[in-house]
Amino acid sequence: MKLNKVLSVVALSLISLFAACDKIESDNYLVFSGASGEWYDGNGVADKSQRAFLDKFTGIRCVNCPTADEAIHAAMEQYGDKLIAVAIHDSSTFGMPVEGFDLRTEDGNTWRNTLRGSGGLPAALVMRDGDIFTPTSGIQAKVDPILAQSPVVAISVESQLSDRTANIGINLEFLQTCNDNLNLTVFIMEDGIIGQQFQPDGSHKSDYVHNHVLRDVITDVWGAEVDADGQAGTKRFCNIKHTIEQNNWNLSNCKVVAFISNRSTKAILNVAECEL
Repeated sequence: MKLNKVLSVVALSLISLFAACDKIESDNYLVFSGASGEWYDGNGVADKSQRAFLDKFTGIRCVNCPTADEAIHAAMEQYGDKLIAVAIHDSSTFGMPVEGFDLRTEDGNTWRNTLRGSGGLPAALVMRDGDIFTPTSGIQAKVDPILAQSPVVAISVESQLSDRTANIGINLEFLQTCNDNLNLTVFIMEDGIIGQQFQPDGSHKSDYVHNHVLRDVITDVWGAEVDADGQAGTKRFCNIKHTIEQNNWNLSNCKVVAFISNRSTKAILNVAECEL
């Protein structure tokens, strides 16, 4: 468990930013340990869109991964903010460092080992439904059915950065009754990382631009318990305070992603992102 992973009670100064709740206490922080943390009655979510989430398993030594990057980039251009993707760099041979350049993470390893297991790269999942595919094509066929659904829960995320500490607010609104046990997962990813990447012809490209790279899961890796009754109309809010200790991240290129998932199956219900 990471010592800097804490879920904070909403401070008075954050009410205007996160439009939160009616129970206020100060200087009360809970360490993430899979427990529910502090949740409050919220004010709902303005944008009640259904969005799709794509896990891309990749590696800097994977010669076919740039082709998948192109396909995913095209899909993100097509769907706009309705498709959110994360690049999880593999810890197999395909992800080993090249000339000191390394994008692997401990959290990414955990996700990969559980969600992907062994197998070739690139590989992807949409909404963590268990259906692994090669994301060089076929993305639209995976995303369209998700976006056609009526969302069970709406989610929004906002972040306010002060120095290297982010105050992150997450609002949920249940649009349909859901009796599943749910978790909230929040992580940081970074765009515009320049470094090594093997190419389809086997050559190295030292100035390849890596986007939506997983940097850190700031809840527990599988999320924190959502404290909500799941009834249609329920509105809940929580606030996370997270200090970024890594000095090599370009914080202006970082985003916060939050998603709600089924605790047992790990399938994702909905997702949102914002600038860090």
